[in-house]
Amino acid sequence: MFSRIRRFFDLSREADAVADLSERDLADLGVSRDQMLNLVRLPDSVPGRVAAMGEVFGYSEPALTRDRPLWWEMLETCQNCRALPHCERFLARQPEGEAARREASGFCPNRAGFAALPQSA
Repeated sequence: MFSRIRRFFDLSREADAVADLSERDLADLGVSRDQMLNLVRLPDSVPGRVAAMGEVFGYSEPALTRDRPLWWEMLETCQNCRALPHCERFLARQPEGEAARREASGFCPNRAGFAALPQSA
């Protein structure tokens, strides 16, 4: 119970910090104020899950985060994904071989986002 109350206060402080950001700050980050509020509310597991799935497609986290708008979009997509149990099982025991992993990850709604990244990333 205490952890939920603490999380509420943490979110409140983060929302206040977002409210204090200027339009220029938000533009530099490549997000709208609403997107930033959604991002601070993301569970800590979401960026890690997107990064882990990115590795399936051959991308490191720094490569994924280079295109900030795409990164933010993938985080939001992951947050709203209805395949979370499937994703967690997939990431826990991935099939052998790159082609098999990519084929088995067809459930991922971020698959198109990963495909949009440059191959040299």
